[in-house]
Formats: sequence, structure tokens, C-alpha cells
Amino acid sequence: MTNPRVLLAGLAAFLLAACGGDDASDSSRQAAKTGAASPLEADFRLKDATPVDIDALFALIPQQSRPTYESAAFDEALGATVVTNLRFADEEDGEGVVVERAEFFGVDLDAIERVRAAEGAGPDSPFETIFQKVRFHNVASEGLEDEASELQLTIAGVEFDALKVRQGGFEGDGVGDEGARAFNAMDLAGLYFKDISFSTKSEEAPSASFAAPDLRFVNFGGGELEAMIAKDLEYEFWQTEQSIDAMRRAMGPQGAAFLDGPLRGFIAPDNQRTKVKSFEWRSFDMSGLLTWALRDEEPPMSAENLIDFGTIKASDVNSYVGENRAASVDEVTLSAGEFTWLIPSDIRIDTKGAFYDLTAYAAEGEEETVAVMRQYGLDQLRGDGYAQWRWDSARGDASLDYVANMQGLADFSLETAVSGLRLNEMAAAREAGEEDFFLRLGRFDSFSMKIADENALDVIFAFSALQMGGTGEDLRQSVPAMLRLSGLQAAQINARISDYVDALAAFVSDGGVLTVSAEPAEPVGFADLQAAGSSAPETLPDVLDLTVTRTE
Repeated sequence: MTNPRVLLAGLAAFLLAACGGDDASDSSRQAAKTGAASPLEADFRLKDATPVDIDALFALIPQQSRPTYESAAFDEALGATVVTNLRFADEEDGEGVVVERAEFFGVDLDAIERVRAAEGAGPDSPFETIFQKVRFHNVASEGLEDEASELQLTIAGVEFDALKVRQGGFEGDGVGDEGARAFNAMDLAGLYFKDISFSTKSEEAPSASFAAPDLRFVNFGGGELEAMIAKDLEYEFWQTEQSIDAMRRAMGPQGAAFLDGPLRGFIAPDNQRTKVKSFEWRSFDMSGLLTWALRDEEPPMSAENLIDFGTIKASDVNSYVGENRAASVDEVTLSAGEFTWLIPSDIRIDTKGAFYDLTAYAAEGEEETVAVMRQYGLDQLRGDGYAQWRWDSARGDASLDYVANMQGLADFSLETAVSGLRLNEMAAAREAGEEDFFLRLGRFDSFSMKIADENALDVIFAFSALQMGGTGEDLRQSVPAMLRLSGLQAAQINARISDYVDALAAFVSDGGVLTVSAEPAEPVGFADLQAAGSSAPETLPDVLDLTVTRTE
């Protein structure tokens, strides 16, 4: 079967490859508002419009990619040239995409010719407005299948809003990365979808589907995207016996044992579905990186502000296993996504109002598993958390913080800090051809991990008993003694290990709070840590001043 992504891309490629000012259209300004209706819900008419010679437009496309159609006529009331049964197809096997009705508003053939005729145009050549709007209605794939897999696509409506292309088109002067030239040459006020549905079915791999009544990409070009907005989107994965068998073979005998045990629903649920009420991604910007790619050059480490992920927010997220809700989250946000050179410098993700019912993952007929989950409240877990990474490229300090609070189960936190990673020093070392500059410059400052147990240990041993047999209580009682026995031999390597084992054994036996921390008196170089780990690993607890404690 022909790669469907290549074929489907022809829909956009024909509009773009066929071939200043305020880049936003009235439609895109409306589309950028999360609460506003999609531009596809509004009628559009173009005043004082003139017909488009569709055959002349399609003649600009290479013969092998040229679409066919049933009829073309100018609708004076709309101000659009209307084409019926527009078909993009692979002539060899009949695979294709059919557009029941296409409306072309304000297509400028002269502008297209100016784009095509310009020779040696650079990356800053003038833009030409190719069209004001193109709308597709009732889009569907056909024949995208073979013996092993099937792909289906349906879209009630697609709108390409106000396309501009630089003179010289996507080839331009031929300098730089091909993909970068394409991004730089195009400016599209919006790409909007109504009732888009996409699915793949396969015997040997998990099948998947995606659907969204309202999906919008607003103002993108030059490496920037103002907004991506989706409402009521839904995606789903499901397994077949063949795909489970393939996973079993890939995991090997030990891993496959879990697929045949009571916990198989956690590893490979038969069906998993997620619904997102609202999703928005704003202010994505990789224009700084695009500048270097247009020269086909890798940006030096001294280059800053190359990428900004902007902000992402998903609201009212619900996940289901079969018909049972497994999790819900009020809000997930990525509130910072900044990069210095190609290294993240400020990333933070927050999860608020999370609720979990893990009984949804229990395989059919696993009543004992469900009973254990309900016994320990895994059918009504609540929690919040966040993760944050920060790097000061001038000072060279970086830190990672992670916090997850699960009410009634456990609270977990992790903090780590490193230093010595100054961008100017790393850039100089890299330009001098040094390969291990990260090891030479970087220093370990501190690490702390804390687990405050409520019922987490009970749950772990109860699940272990389900898989291994026996009871959770018996397993839990046997582990501390085994830990202390193994610790006797390890303590001969480094006396500190005896304290670690005692703390861990007490935590396993009685719960409480387990804290693992490393706070050397002075920062330790990465190279020194690597050397000690290779030649004298028994010295690492002393080098890092590693401590393990258990408290009530």
C-alpha cells in the first residue's frame, strides 16, 4: 500500500506547491479565541469576485499529482468557483482522497505565476497572496487498505485561510534545508477542520482513531504558530489478539508473564480512550532555529532564543478503559517552554484536580484484583503534581523539581541541582573540537528524593502477591530480613551501606517517610563521578555524602 501520509499530504501540497502586511485575516482573529465558533460555522461570500480558470490552476501542478474533477462552475452569489468530486489519487492502485465539493475564493493566477517565475529569490523575497480562502466539504479517503492494515479519513469541512507564498516558492534560491525553505516560504492565516475523523486498523499492531469536531491551526508561517485549538477531541487505541502476541514476543518470557497474569490490564488494556474538552497551544516559535536552517547550518551553542514551546493547556481530560473511566484531570498546563540554544531552559508542567479509578484497568474476570484495589482506595485516588526544569545559561546552574501527591497512597518529591554548565564555556569548548566538555564542566551539587507512604507499600505487596502467589502481608514481612541479610555483605564494601539497608528495611516494614539525599560539601565534577563509578564505585557514597533515612 502506498504510504497514506504522502497521499493525504497531496491535499495541502496541491494548494501550496501550485504556486507583508497584516498576516491575520478576520477569520483567523476569530479562530484564535478558544470560546469562539469555528470559521467553518460561518457563511463566507466574496464581493466583486471573478471566476477562476480551474484547468489553468491545475495545470500548474505536475501531471502525476494533478487532481481530477466532475464539474467546475462559478457561483456568483458566493463569489467562488465551485468544483465537485475533486479527486486526488494514485493512478497505479486507485488509492485516493475525494472532496465532494471545493470552493475557491479569490485565487490569483497572476500571483501564482509571479511566484513561479521568480528565479534565485532569497528567503526574504516578497510574499504573494495566492488565495483568500479555499473550502473543502465532505472529504473522504478511498482504497487506503491492504491485507494487513486499513486507513480511513473523513472530514466534514476544511478551510485554508488566506495563503501567501514568497516569490520563488518553496525552492527559492535552492540554498538551505528543504524543509526550512518550505516553512519560510509559506504564510497561512489558518487551517480549520470540522468533524475530522482518522483511524487505522491493523492486525499486528494496536489500532488507533482520532476525532475532533473542531480543530484549528491559526496563523502559521516562518516557523511560528499563533495557536492550535481543539474542542471535544477524542483518541482511542485498541488491541487485537495478534497485537498482544506481538507484544508478548517483544517483551520476552519474563515480561510476557505479566501479559498472562492478573495485571495484564495495566500493561496492555484491550481498549483505551481519552476525551479532551478543550486543548490550546499558543505562541510556538522556532523562527530562530529556522534562520540557521535556511543557511543549512547548525546553530552554534552561542545562539540563543532558537525555540519557544509557548504555552499548552488541556482542560477536562477523561481517560477510559473500555466503558469505565480510569482517570480525569481538571487541567494540565505547560506554562513555560523556553530553550536556550537547543537545551530547555525553563519548562514547567502542572496537573490539577486529578482523579483515578484504577479498577478500570483490571482485566475481565479479575475480581480479586478489583477487591485489592478497592481495599486500598485505588478506585478513588485524588492528587496533583508538577515538574519543573530550569537552567540559567549565564550562571551555569540547573535544577529539576518533581512533586506528585496522591491522597491516601503516597507523596513523592524529587529535587536535584547541577552547576558549571555556562553556555559560553560550553560553546567555546565545542567550537574548539572538545567532545567531553559536558563531563569536564558539569558539577553535581545535590539530590533529594522523598517518599511519604500512606498505603503505597501495602498496595505494592498486595499486587506482588497477586502475581507471585501468597499474601501481601507475608511478602512484606519477609522482605526486611532479606534486605538486612544482603546488606551484611554489602556493608563490607562501604560501612555506610549498613545504614542505608536498615533505613530501607524499616521503611518496608513500618512505612513512614524514606529520604534519600546526596549533599557533598563541595560540588563534584561529572568527570570525577564517572571515574569513581568506573574504578571505585564503593567510594561514591562518601564522595556524594549519600544518606538514606527513615522517619515516622
